[in-house]
Amino acid sequence: MSEFLLPALGHLCEPLNIVLMLAGLAGGIIIGALPGLTATMGVALMVPVTFAMDATSGLVMLGAIYVGAIYGGSNSACLICTPGTPSSVATTFDGWPMCQAGKADRALMTSLLSSSFGGIVGTFFLLFLAAPLARVALKFGGPENFWLCLFGLSSIAVMSSGNMFKGLVSGGLGMLVATIGLDPHVATPRFTFGYYPLIQGVEVIPAMIGLFSISQVLYLIGSYKPFIAQYNPTPGVFGIVARELLGKCKTVLLRSSIIGTFVGMLPGAGGEIASIIAYNESKRWDKQPDRYGTGITEGVAASESANNGVIGGALIPMLTLGIPGSAVAAVILGALLAKGIQPGFKVFTVTGDLAYTFILSQFAVNLLMIPVGLLLIRLLVRLLSIRLTFVAIGIVLLSVIGSYAIRNSMLDVWIAMFFGILGYFCNRVKLDTGAMALGIILGPMVEENFGKCVSLAKAPGSSVMQVFLDSPIAVALIFLTLLSLCTPFLMDLRRRRAAAEAGLPARPAPTSRADWLKDMLSGLFVLLVAAVFFTQLHELEDVGRNYALLLLAFITLMGIWLCLQGFRKRRFPAGGLASGDEEPVAMRRVAIIVAASAAYAAITPVLGFYPASALFLCLSAVVLNDTDGSPYVAACLLTLIMCLAVWLVFAVLLGVPTPEGMLFQ
Repeated sequence: MSEFLLPALGHLCEPLNIVLMLAGLAGGIIIGALPGLTATMGVALMVPVTFAMDATSGLVMLGAIYVGAIYGGSNSACLICTPGTPSSVATTFDGWPMCQAGKADRALMTSLLSSSFGGIVGTFFLLFLAAPLARVALKFGGPENFWLCLFGLSSIAVMSSGNMFKGLVSGGLGMLVATIGLDPHVATPRFTFGYYPLIQGVEVIPAMIGLFSISQVLYLIGSYKPFIAQYNPTPGVFGIVARELLGKCKTVLLRSSIIGTFVGMLPGAGGEIASIIAYNESKRWDKQPDRYGTGITEGVAASESANNGVIGGALIPMLTLGIPGSAVAAVILGALLAKGIQPGFKVFTVTGDLAYTFILSQFAVNLLMIPVGLLLIRLLVRLLSIRLTFVAIGIVLLSVIGSYAIRNSMLDVWIAMFFGILGYFCNRVKLDTGAMALGIILGPMVEENFGKCVSLAKAPGSSVMQVFLDSPIAVALIFLTLLSLCTPFLMDLRRRRAAAEAGLPARPAPTSRADWLKDMLSGLFVLLVAAVFFTQLHELEDVGRNYALLLLAFITLMGIWLCLQGFRKRRFPAGGLASGDEEPVAMRRVAIIVAASAAYAAITPVLGFYPASALFLCLSAVVLNDTDGSPYVAACLLTLIMCLAVWLVFAVLLGVPTPEGMLFQ
């Protein structure tokens, strides 16, 4: 290693490579902050550009985009409760409440510094422990990956400790949604309900955009707030957050970064699982776990340090074994192969200059991310001073672009719209959209590895118990899964003991008049979904049928439980029925934006993206006007600025495709 470090450091200090790192970081952060534009897309878009560069410079730029995009997703997660990338789902749990409390700058600063720390830890493991960690990654087969996914799903119990059953059924619904499309075992259509385009399945990104982005638009439009949140800038916030992270959050940062690194090196796992597991573990080991979800620094730090730690972990098997640990690592692997460089242990000897320059650039990029991020944060917080209506309809516009760009399909736009309405309904009846998102993300991995385990169990001399329990890693993951499921009960026991020691009555909170109705509605909705999917069950066979049957049985039982719980609350209210203190909702405005968004999606294939967008922006701004001046002037200005900005960013700079129409291309 020592013979390559000094030459690598020299390459890193070349002016061209410094410029490429800064440009890649800034571009990656912007891509990550835009809902639907993933890190994979950002890196893939820039691969052709690297063909005109030498291998070292091209790899340095792609690595900078990767780092910037993963961090960038946290900005929209904190400011508008919309994760820019799936890796930032857990960041919304505390980042958004911090923003609503007027602490947007603290949330953004926490995510920036935590991301930098997690990235540096992951790169440290990449530099010094790549070979032994790669060998550990090779020990993960079907059973180990199956239990790892279940361990990730078990975090739903901790995430939803206030109402664990609703969290679990939400996760089950997400996993059921993930079964739509082709059966991975026998390649036959399933749960398409006679609509052939659904054979391509429900893509994760459009579903995330709907659950978090569009549902948040409906919430914001239905509120009586003039702005997204009040912004109270804190003088010296950088120093305050830095001292807090290095003081009381250092254990959370280190633990989450290591979790992210280890999860990242497992092919197919990724930042989504890492951030959820890290958030879950931070909550589990905290002395006051009830604080999580209310807007605390530890929650944001856990998620962001983990998903950036994944980057170093994902690059370990890619460089040492030629096995990418994430989709972005797979794109970078393709760029290496295009340059004639074969990853493997020889990459550290034959092309040591390249390998160590790239690794050292990851250290540099994570440090440079702090000044670049600080500059962009100053621009992003200005979103909070824009009228809420304008921000909301702008989010719809970006959601359409982000959904379409995944597969160049209008079906994904309609999927985003559907999940937006579904997410809004789920939020109203207290079903957990975060748990549902986790189910959609992990569902395909659970089913794939479940199928592998069943296939192994059919081999001569094997049994189901032997396959699932024969590995020490699998046994350890089973233990962690059971511990995670028991955690809510242990937390409740801890609360009761604390209340008893303080001399306080450990009584349940009074039931709101709407609580019983929400439980009944959620239970009936779950049973309706299960009944609809049951009608398609006869088309399935073998492993796919058994897996779907298990899911449907679980969901049905949870639906019945929720109905019984609602009936019990209605008949025997705990402590008397409270009046409830829910915020009033302007349902007329919600209905208007739903209708306008559906019309927007419907006319886009006819008029084309830009004419349809101009019509949607202008009419929505006029109808939903909440300004004191003329609505027409504001609507025209908004339409002109938004369309011009979208054209410059997406068409000119990024080359992202937009829907074409029959009348206008």
